[in-house]
Amino acid sequence: MIKKFLIFIVLLSSEVYSVELDGIISDSEWLDAQRFDSFNTVYPFSLKKAPKQTETYILSNEEGIFIGFKNYQPAESMNSIKSSRDVMNDSDANVVVIDFANSGVEAFEFVINSSGSLIDGTFTNGNDLSRDWDGNWMGAVIKEDDYWSSEIFIPWTVATLPSNKSEYRPIRIMFGRYIYEDNVWISTIKSSYSRNEFLSKLTPIKIKNYSSSKLSFFPYISSQADSVPGTELTRVGADIFWNTGDGRQINATFNPDFGQAESDDLVVNFSAQETFFNEKRAFFTENHSLFTLKDRDKFTVINTRRIGSKPDYNCSQTVDEDACNASEKTYSDLDYAFRLTQKKNDFDIGLFVASESDEPFSKGKEFVAFRSRAKIGKTTFGHVITNVNNEFTGNSSTVNAIDFDKIYSDKIRVASTMLSSKVENNNGYGFKASVRYRPNKNNNTNTTLRYFDKNLDLNDFGYLKDADYFQLSSRSSRQNTSYSDESNINMSELSVWWSLSGDTKGNTNPFFINPQFEYFYKDGSKFNAFITLKTSGKNTTITRKNELYPFAKIKSSKSITADYEGVISRDLEYDWRVSFDRSPKYNTWDSKGYRKSFFKFGTKYSIDENLTMSVNFIAKKEKEWLRWLQENEFSSSDLSRREISFNLNWFRGLKHELRLKSQFIALKSQSPKSLVSNQQGYLGQNNKTVLPFDIGQAAFQLRYKYEFAPLSNVYLVYSRGGNIDLEDQDDAYSNLFQEAWSNPSNEIISIKIRLKY
Repeated sequence: MIKKFLIFIVLLSSEVYSVELDGIISDSEWLDAQRFDSFNTVYPFSLKKAPKQTETYILSNEEGIFIGFKNYQPAESMNSIKSSRDVMNDSDANVVVIDFANSGVEAFEFVINSSGSLIDGTFTNGNDLSRDWDGNWMGAVIKEDDYWSSEIFIPWTVATLPSNKSEYRPIRIMFGRYIYEDNVWISTIKSSYSRNEFLSKLTPIKIKNYSSSKLSFFPYISSQADSVPGTELTRVGADIFWNTGDGRQINATFNPDFGQAESDDLVVNFSAQETFFNEKRAFFTENHSLFTLKDRDKFTVINTRRIGSKPDYNCSQTVDEDACNASEKTYSDLDYAFRLTQKKNDFDIGLFVASESDEPFSKGKEFVAFRSRAKIGKTTFGHVITNVNNEFTGNSSTVNAIDFDKIYSDKIRVASTMLSSKVENNNGYGFKASVRYRPNKNNNTNTTLRYFDKNLDLNDFGYLKDADYFQLSSRSSRQNTSYSDESNINMSELSVWWSLSGDTKGNTNPFFINPQFEYFYKDGSKFNAFITLKTSGKNTTITRKNELYPFAKIKSSKSITADYEGVISRDLEYDWRVSFDRSPKYNTWDSKGYRKSFFKFGTKYSIDENLTMSVNFIAKKEKEWLRWLQENEFSSSDLSRREISFNLNWFRGLKHELRLKSQFIALKSQSPKSLVSNQQGYLGQNNKTVLPFDIGQAAFQLRYKYEFAPLSNVYLVYSRGGNIDLEDQDDAYSNLFQEAWSNPSNEIISIKIRLKY
């Protein structure tokens, strides 16, 4: 019965294309295609003629855009390893970047490697790349004795296209190729995403224009059982994607389920800053690039991981406190989410709405975001407003952001973002401004100024790493790409990074300067060495912004770090990293001197094209590790850490995928001393008792995916996570690993079927 049902779905989902998608570049199919065969080396950015010949073809019809690559090289030099979606590995690969709106602001990236694995992503703000997006496109490859070729099909509905009634549609495009043997990227344009001008440098072409409207319906059914609390849940829901063909796209989801999402990495965080996790849920990454406004790891205006987070509970104030405590969950169910985007050639708008479900002892939040963006020449400016309504607390928060980006030339680019927030009648403000200066192809300087006042709060819908913060930083680098063809060096780079930061009251952290030197070799290996120098100053983050005790005094310090990523063969790779830091560091009690050592070793082994495994090991020791406890109280202890991770990816063809992901972390804090700081930031002995502690964490996920038709999948997932937190003990690392595994916080088996109509 199940087999007949799956066959029916396959037939229903099957489509027929005028170009047979088999990887074969036949003259009859590609006779009318535009042809490109001029490639230059862009990594390293030497702009030398490509070391190997490549031919690229593009044509369009009422179905979409077809792209073909013919990559000349001997078969023995090809490297092919299958990977999961969006995982870039060491395989030979072809890449296409298309700006469908011909705007120079946004574009889509499509990558297919020589094993047939697909990688895709979106470019925003000229050259910011995100791989969160997964599009409905297809590809195929073949390998011959002296070349390998690929074919890519991109439906018109994969992107929101501005309305165009002409016979031909203007787009911008780049074709590229990664050649593993030479460890180079080649491209049809003389730019790369690391340059000030990238999307604006894409080649303008015209292709036959067609208008296409498509309504896609994704129903699902899932069942999940968690043996730890003893709960079972079955859900039925659907995603709806409607591309109208005139620049408008509407996405909606009802009763969504995200149980098949990849698990997050384990993090042990003792700092004052919240850990940021990337979005992994498909609905929230689809067609989301317009709403992306962020500053690396400092802030993002819209963080969709807030949607569906843990509800607010106040069980002590309820009539049935026991029932309330028993009902507490770590996530909120969603009733629905809705997103509308309208894109034109020079102006885009978007609306996003999401509603969480009410719980027995809590109420879900309501999220709203509106985005507008305009482009005039090489200048882009936009506005975002977000609002979160929390019925449980009765609070409402509103954030406004205005962004500006102007590319004066490939030499100079200026960008800024102005921020304001209003949360519970508290108004906060902030801004970020940057200037990128690249006088020639080998030199680059990026200078950034950030300022966030103490009341700025983005965290109801967005993410802000640190309020009450300012920073002035700059990084200058010089690349050398003039090595001869006989040299085993691809490129070298000398860079200097410096930073001055602190709080908005004038308390400054140590001035930080970091000279760094890197060698990049043709075999794919890399060597990196850098020195970190810090002046004396004040640590303004460890005190949690305490008004009476705002900082801890720090002495000057220096450290040295070395990295090496090696390539032994096509099948085996390894990398290691060592770091040493020794200094007085703190104006303290009776300090013996701060010491820190770090060691990391990792290896990856490809048994064949379909099976890859990797192991990573981290060891860290830190003498006089300072930890904030409360108010002006701290502890100093000897901290040690061990981390082991093991990953395995197995593919049977391109339809079956088995992924194993495991991670274990153990921390030991020993010989603690109780400390207290005064208002001048000096630390002294305290008479309180501080106990040593051990922490163990374990995470494991085994996920099987079967794609029986394009974007129609069956998931079978087993997940288990555990942790142990012990005081006044000194357990062995192996015991901490074992105890974390033996004390699960969750043990989940889930199955999900998702169909595409």
